[in-house]
Amino acid sequence: HSLTLATPNRVAMSHACAARHSCSSVVAVISHRGRAALLRRFSSAARAPPVIDLSPLRDGGLSSSSPLVREVADACEQWGFFQVVNHGVDEDLCARAEEQQRAFFALPMEVKECMRRSADNSRGWYNDELTKQRRDWKEGLDFGSTPPMDWSLADADARNGTLDGYNRFPPADLLPSFRPTMLEYYDALAGVATGLARLFSLGLGMPADFFEPYLRRTQHTSYLRLNYYAPYTGEDPTQLCISPHKDAGFLTVLRQDVGCHSLQVRDRQGPHGGGAVRPGPR
Repeated sequence: HSLTLATPNRVAMSHACAARHSCSSVVAVISHRGRAALLRRFSSAARAPPVIDLSPLRDGGLSSSSPLVREVADACEQWGFFQVVNHGVDEDLCARAEEQQRAFFALPMEVKECMRRSADNSRGWYNDELTKQRRDWKEGLDFGSTPPMDWSLADADARNGTLDGYNRFPPADLLPSFRPTMLEYYDALAGVATGLARLFSLGLGMPADFFEPYLRRTQHTSYLRLNYYAPYTGEDPTQLCISPHKDAGFLTVLRQDVGCHSLQVRDRQGPHGGGAVRPGPR
């Protein structure tokens, strides 16, 4: 599977796990089977975002002079975006998460309306978000970390309250596997983000654990966003599923839909501003 690290991140169906803090990068996740083909394609293309092998991160023993640290630092400075392979997220888990996401967005509208975000709870389902003061053509579902980070608690438990509100999931009698699968997926992507934060620290000339006090399991305010971009049926030729933007927060870890290639990123030095980013084959 492939992961993408970047600043602008959106595709027809995507999962984005965002750690909220200061600077911003986005990472994309790529399958092991797609790695060789993607590396060949990107190595032959001019000005393409880099594909980075994270195997050395799992091996340990990295320092500020390690090639991987330099690769990541260069990608963040030039693109604010890169794709990663050998990231450690189980492919079976990714497949189960995608299956559950598709099942969720296929639910009747009245079921999703019961989970709609509100003024007092910004977690839940929505289809009316604005980007750059223009309405997006998408549906989404947001849920994320809680103060105790104890998934065994009921979502409405008072201890789970945050500034954003409470997590909301579809009824278990309709999608019994949705909540456990998505929470497992959330934890896996949070693990990727933690490893990347160590690379960021080293790339900035700081100790590898510099960010860890802010990214501890019960400290950060990360959330997982599920996006569904339906085929456009309107008449406005300028309508985008989501307008050009930079993600808020410290880092976004994104999984692209292999069937949709609409994600674009900006090349800060390129003459044409950048181009499309294709997901790696699975």
